[in-house]
Amino acid sequence: MILLASKRPLRAGVALCLSGVLAACGGGGDADSASTTAPTPAPAGLAVPAPATAVTVADASTPAAVVPAAAPGVDVSCGLNGEAGIQSEVMQRLNTLRSVGAVCGSTVYPATGPLVWNTLLLQASGGHSSDMARNNYFSHTSLDGRIMEQRVQAAGYAYTALGENIAAGQTTAQSVIATWTNSPGHCRNLMNPVYRDVAVACVRSDASNYGYYWTMNLGRPAG
Repeated sequence: MILLASKRPLRAGVALCLSGVLAACGGGGDADSASTTAPTPAPAGLAVPAPATAVTVADASTPAAVVPAAAPGVDVSCGLNGEAGIQSEVMQRLNTLRSVGAVCGSTVYPATGPLVWNTLLLQASGGHSSDMARNNYFSHTSLDGRIMEQRVQAAGYAYTALGENIAAGQTTAQSVIATWTNSPGHCRNLMNPVYRDVAVACVRSDASNYGYYWTMNLGRPAG
């Protein structure tokens, strides 16, 4: 299983990052994992600096520790769209994009099938956004060292392919989808025909540097 991760700065006060995993059914193989300490959050008004792209070999069969989702009562829609939350808007925007195709950097993606909202992926994405907002950091790697695969496995989602986009500072679902669409790597995650399921969470903390912390998890279920 190969994990690809990259991060790059955007305009002041906004950041984004992506990660993806493709695994053969059942996972397995020797683990050769590498994790990095989450970067110290940049001061308010500064973009997070971009580290070098990392390639990590990991073992999907390694049991993950039980990881709680966002605490009960935590709003995983950042208070957007009232009681309806962001699910309907996010799905409409994502599936409209996939239905017409997109150019992601130099790669042309034709129209592909729609994604389906998945509540297990929402547990993973909501938990990670909540953790970033509460602890004021921005990274695919949790402060305790957990990575995307471990968070998703802990939520109970069995996969053959997995991807993650994160972002911080965008104040609407429209702006975060546009940010990801305009970034080649993130756009490829959005348009990848391998993925079938998706969930997007946003957790807000006015005491943090970026305020709004977004996590998208995409997956293809096992079986």
